[in-house]
Parts: sequence; C-alpha cells; structure tokens
Amino acid sequence: MKTATIVGGGISGISTAYLIKKYTNYNVNLIEKNNIGGKALSVKTNGYLIETGPNGFLSNKREIKRLIEESNFESEVIQSNDSANRKFIFSSGKLWEVPSNPAKLLLSSFLSTKTKLNILKEPFVKPRLDDETVESFVKRRLGKEFLNKVIGPMVCGVFAGDPKIMSMESNFPKIKETERKYGSLIKGLISLMINKKANASATSGGFSSKLMSFKSGISSFLNHLSKEIETINDTVVDLKREKIGYTLIGEKSLYNADIVVFAVPSYALQKILKNYDYELSKILNQIPYAPMSVVALGYENKGLPDIINSFGYLFELIEIKDAIGVLFDSSIFDFRVKKNRVLVRLMIGGQLAKEAPFRQNIIESAVKELQRSASIFKPFEFSFVKRHEKAIPIYTMEHKNVLEAIKEFELKNSGVFISGNAFHGVGLNDCIKAAYQTLDKIKGGK
Repeated sequence: MKTATIVGGGISGISTAYLIKKYTNYNVNLIEKNNIGGKALSVKTNGYLIETGPNGFLSNKREIKRLIEESNFESEVIQSNDSANRKFIFSSGKLWEVPSNPAKLLLSSFLSTKTKLNILKEPFVKPRLDDETVESFVKRRLGKEFLNKVIGPMVCGVFAGDPKIMSMESNFPKIKETERKYGSLIKGLISLMINKKANASATSGGFSSKLMSFKSGISSFLNHLSKEIETINDTVVDLKREKIGYTLIGEKSLYNADIVVFAVPSYALQKILKNYDYELSKILNQIPYAPMSVVALGYENKGLPDIINSFGYLFELIEIKDAIGVLFDSSIFDFRVKKNRVLVRLMIGGQLAKEAPFRQNIIESAVKELQRSASIFKPFEFSFVKRHEKAIPIYTMEHKNVLEAIKEFELKNSGVFISGNAFHGVGLNDCIKAAYQTLDKIKGGK
C-alpha cells in the first residue's frame, strides 16, 4: 500500500490526513513535533473552557459543515447564544453598539456626516482593477474614518493585521471582485440581495448562519478527526527526492512516502525546504506573522456591567493600546463556564501592538484595558495566559507571488503538496477548504 505523510498536526494537517484516509487507498501517517491542533487548543481548567485559537466557526461555511457531517460529529455541535448578536466598537472613550444592518450606520451618530456622505457617494467612485492595500481600498471608496472605525477594527480582530501592508485581493478577494464586477460595493450588495431573495427557498441543511462551536471546544473535533490517524512525534528538517517517492528527514528518524503534504507554518516550511529548494525557501521567509497573547480572566457574576452580556468589542485603530479585541466567552457560549461565572478573553498584540504580547505584566495590562474600555473594576478570581510568538500569517501585497511560487513548486515536485493557513486563508473553514482541495489534487493525480 502506498503511503501519504502529512507534516503538521494543526487544523489543516489533521483535516487533510482524515480526508486522505477516508477517501483514498493510501496508508496515512502524520508527523507533528508538538501537540495535535497546533495553536487551536481548548484548555479546561478551574471550571472554565478556554480557546487559545479559533473561537468557533460560522455554520454557513460549506466545508466545515461538510466535514462535520462526514465525520459524524453533528451531535457535538452547539450554536452561540442570542446575546452573541450584540457587538461593539470602542471609540472616542465609549462603547458603540454595531447595528446588525449596515444601513443603520447612516442613522447612527457613530460616523460623522462627512463619512455618511462618502458612503452615499461610493457608487460613483471610479473602480480600481489592480490590487492595493486594505487601507488604500477603504480610504478611496469610503474614507479614512470608515477605515479607522469600522474596517480597521475588523481587520485587527480577524487577522491581527495592519491595513497599511495587507493585500486587498489576498485578504478580501470577494470584495475586490465585487468592485471589479459592479464598479461599486453598494451596487454589488444590492445585486446580491436581489439574487438572495430570488433564491430564498434554499436551505442551509439544518445549520443556522450563527457562530457555532463544539460542546467540548475546538480540540474535541480535531481529536475526533485524528483518532484513527497514526501520529508520529518528530520534527522534519529536510526533504529528499527518491526514484519513487520522497524521504522526509526527521530529527529522530527517516520516513518514506509516496506523497507528502506540508501543512506547517511558512517559517517552519522555509527551514525544511532550505536545502531542497532555496528559492522557494527565501520567498516563504518573507511572510510576516502577527504576535498574539490570549489572556483569559474569570469573574464571579456579580456587580459586572451589562456589556458582559454581548459578544464583545473591537477598538477604533487610534484607541488600540495593548488589546485588539475583547470577547465575553461566557455570553457567547455559556457552556464554557461553571454556574454564576463570567469568562472574558482578551486578544493582546497583533501587528499594531507587537510588543504587548511579551510584557511580563500582561495580566495587569489586560485588567487596565477592561477598566478603561468596559468599566470592569471587579477583581478577577482566575487568570490564564497563552502566548503565540507567531500567531497569524499576514497576507501582504507580495502574497500572490508566494502562491505562484508554491504552484510552480508543486508542478515540479509531483506528489508534494503545500497547504496551511499561511497560504489559502487563516480561518478554520479556510483550512478545511484547503484540505478538500488537496484531496482533489491527490485523487486527480495532479
């Protein structure tokens, strides 16, 4: 039986290993130097369940829905509480609730009259066909304030990135394509709404389009997928091509494989391929990563402000000090805490606060932030810190060159595939989508 070896036990690697084992005749093994799940860990301690990586997933994403169903894990899926629909932005020293209907921003005092006029004039802004930074795109079409108060906070919250260096095409391909196709975001949105009404009979297969997770956290799903996968604890340091297949050179042993899937961070892959393909290695080394620390604080649910009964909040760009996002996990998923307790999780760092994740007094910084932005002065009863020196890859203006180099590498090295969140999307569903795409390549013999 031929062997498929997956290098990297994060979301991408586990999903790929599971799919290859389920849908091909390959003998599958997975090499991981640390823990299964990578940065996506669910930590249970002191009556709290803390996610050190993704908080959950949107159930209208097709690939993760498909994988849950195919792996028979539907019974473990749980959806967020209604209170999670409330989201806020901290701006001008106060918390502003973000309306669920974007059109209501025009009726809110959150944005200035100038920015509201910019929104109304957006359909008449000349489209730009080539790529540009997120900052350039938003300022050109909607103005600087819209960038600082709306898109910038979202970019920080999702990507931990800096709009000044992030590629619009690589990070928001559908939005950029909407501009190219319709010449305007608003015109495109109207067209999509009309099409949506025309297809209103379509169902979502029993899943609502809300934030979802699992009863025992993200780790439970990844452990479920990996339970029948042979896992090897080792660090791969080099790759060698043989007459038939490849040899992976590990610190502990050698591994022969007919096909190899690399699903590791770009900085790890850069080291593995340094001797095998120096040019690709150099390109991979150019991908920046945002640092991040997750700080979780537990409180007794007495004497806390009403803001805890919400999803949480992001920060206007000029308001960012250490934290780029605050989540009230006990309000989003109440199963994550014991009775009468509140779990607050702060994302500290990102591209706009690179030094913050590594401060020794990081818990003190988190407490001060909650005092400043949420008026939470009550002492916490529990704390937890997880530091990620390189948390999230940043897709810069050079990202399309990275993807082109990977495509050429795969063509030259039949049987070697490169996946992972450094290349095809940073979200949970993006990683699983890439796993399905890798499966299709393998089944197609490409």
